[in-house]
Amino acid sequence: MTMDFRLEAEGDVAPESLDAVMSHVESDLRWVDDVFSPYREDSWISRLSRGDCGVGDAPPAVAEVLDLCERFRDETSGAFDARSPSGAIDPTGIVKSWAMERVRWRLGLLGASGWLWGCAGDVVVHGRGPADGGWRVGIADPRGDAAALSSAPMVSTTVLDARASALATSGDAHRPGHIWDPRTGSAATHYTQVSVRGSDLVACDAWATAIVAGGKRTLKLAVDNGIDVMALRTLEGKVHAQSSPGWERARA
Repeated sequence: MTMDFRLEAEGDVAPESLDAVMSHVESDLRWVDDVFSPYREDSWISRLSRGDCGVGDAPPAVAEVLDLCERFRDETSGAFDARSPSGAIDPTGIVKSWAMERVRWRLGLLGASGWLWGCAGDVVVHGRGPADGGWRVGIADPRGDAAALSSAPMVSTTVLDARASALATSGDAHRPGHIWDPRTGSAATHYTQVSVRGSDLVACDAWATAIVAGGKRTLKLAVDNGIDVMALRTLEGKVHAQSSPGWERARA
């Protein structure tokens, strides 16, 4: 995972505690990359795709993630699919958020009154934040520079708190073609970017990816299931937003 992970903590955190905790977090994330990266020939996922081993031979985490992929494939009526058009196993649609959730227990050892843990559009918070007890999070304009997201213009903001502590954003604005439509096997072109807000980061991530992949049909399914979502299209240089009622109520 060649992406930057970001931690913001509220309250008094001892530097030695931060160094110790984040050292273990980094080690855990590197292990996830070693096991799940489809870009590494020696990863368990690559070996499974080649038929060099079975799921039972791999670490138990592999079966856990693949089971989650099947769960979300069922829930999204096939819009979320952990197999690439070539048939290779590719669970990257949820591995990053799953890895973030896997290490979050370590963040509790910091002694912070609250924290925000994020990476590349996926964010989860815990405890008291600086925005009236919550955490105000911005949704970056997909037309902005991916290398400067911290200063990119925003198209919307929302507050995360104990009721809805997670936000995931998926899209192809900065990596065109990496999300495919399972019905056609071609690159999805329905939405430029989709954000989902809820209490489960992995589920938010799966649904955001599924809506990008499945388009209007999957967006309707999400809304019918009470999921808070904002879907963006970019047409002639302008961004057009479509939001669920829950998202509109949660806007900051």
